[in-house]
Amino acid sequence: MPSTASPRSTTAWVLTALVLAEVVSAVEATMIFAALRVFYKEFGDPVAVGWAVTAFLLVAAASASVCARLGDMYGRRKLLLIVLVFAFAGSLVSAFATGVAGVVAGRAIQGMAGAVMPLCFGLVREKLPSARVPFGIGVVSAAAFVSGGLAIFMGGVIIDHLHWHWIFYTGAATAVIAWLAVMAWVPKSAPAAAREPVDILGAVLLVPGITALLLAMSQLKVWGWGDVRTLSLLLGGVVVLAVWVWHELRTPAPLIDVRLFGQRQLALANLAVVLLAMGAMQSGVVLSLLLQQPTWTGVGLGLSATLAGLVLAPPMMLAVFAGPGCGVMASRHGARAPALLACAMLVVGWVGLALAHASLPIVVAAVILQGGALAVAYAATPMLIVEVAPLHRTSEVTGVSSVIRYVSNAVGSQVVAVLLARATVSDPAHGTAQYPAPSAFGLTLWVIALLCVAALVVTWALPRRQAASRAAGDSEGRPVIDLLSDRGRPAPTVQP
Repeated sequence: MPSTASPRSTTAWVLTALVLAEVVSAVEATMIFAALRVFYKEFGDPVAVGWAVTAFLLVAAASASVCARLGDMYGRRKLLLIVLVFAFAGSLVSAFATGVAGVVAGRAIQGMAGAVMPLCFGLVREKLPSARVPFGIGVVSAAAFVSGGLAIFMGGVIIDHLHWHWIFYTGAATAVIAWLAVMAWVPKSAPAAAREPVDILGAVLLVPGITALLLAMSQLKVWGWGDVRTLSLLLGGVVVLAVWVWHELRTPAPLIDVRLFGQRQLALANLAVVLLAMGAMQSGVVLSLLLQQPTWTGVGLGLSATLAGLVLAPPMMLAVFAGPGCGVMASRHGARAPALLACAMLVVGWVGLALAHASLPIVVAAVILQGGALAVAYAATPMLIVEVAPLHRTSEVTGVSSVIRYVSNAVGSQVVAVLLARATVSDPAHGTAQYPAPSAFGLTLWVIALLCVAALVVTWALPRRQAASRAAGDSEGRPVIDLLSDRGRPAPTVQP
């Protein structure tokens, strides 16, 4: 059925609550990066400290798929409130920890926040007027993009002036504020018309399959490709996920309806997510290194960390306008239009970087261009998915897309690391450090540019708005995409 606005809550209040919830997710995920240096010094075990990041990632991937689906079945608002309680509890566990084991345990509990984004997307679809759904998704996406960057900055300020425990106190405080806002401003979800049995076996197979793949990727730098642990986890993860797909195709009430992902727009949108996560979304690592690498290496601009941060900051601020603007464009022309625009801008930005990464003005211009484009892409890809997702499975489908992004991002980070390490330079006069050689940097930039070109081709192949309307159906058999308005007026219903 079409989403309708609650008489007790305006769109603005609902969006405010969901934005606050997404801030919790971003704070939990990224603020810890500012504390890693202090953890290395205080705990003296880089491998154990690395688990403070890995534990969160593993639980977040599982939560994004399983909890998102449970939200579709038992009420997204209820599950969002539960997830925020876990985020609060995990923050306190880490805050009161006296050793690295306690920090890691708390981070694992915090990982439940991985379900926040898909649950928020589902609530946008459920609670906002149909005409405001794309705008709402753009606002939530922009909140995730911007708050992730700001959380790292806030974490740095806390580390410089307070004890590292305050990072987790801050996370707990944001969780309390978000919980109260969701409780007050987001109306209760209507119960499902027919509650399906929980596919326990589907959950049992999905979680370890995803965990095995992500664990192999996260530990690759420590173990290496040829290590039996890496190969065992990769092979085991693939086998378990293959069995999971077989089970989901056979069960009458699957946890994740795998057949949905054969729908043309969903399949192409998720393929675009894979390409962007492996390429353009690696920009933080690649561009930060490019800006700060010493000039004597033959590549790099030799900026300080502060100046590099100032160069990389404007794109993050652009997301404040890019997300909602993307929603307006999607409301009028469909999500394919902003997705195409984003991919075209990414191609121009990364090709420009590959051709002229020795010029600071050109690099700054390209960084701003591709950063703004990435903000648009970050908002447009979930819009593409929500356009054709069945209403009663919105959080499920966007949650699986989040997992796909997690895995692809992990793979992409390893690919970039291998490319940058392909050739290195060093100079005894400047110490023992080794840096990527000009040829390695050039290859990396061209590979990312080609991945952006591939994403542009995939996005171009997306069905146009009218075609998508005929292909998709919601829980009542009506096309989902015609729930989105055109210039504020309801789009005509197209019978399947």
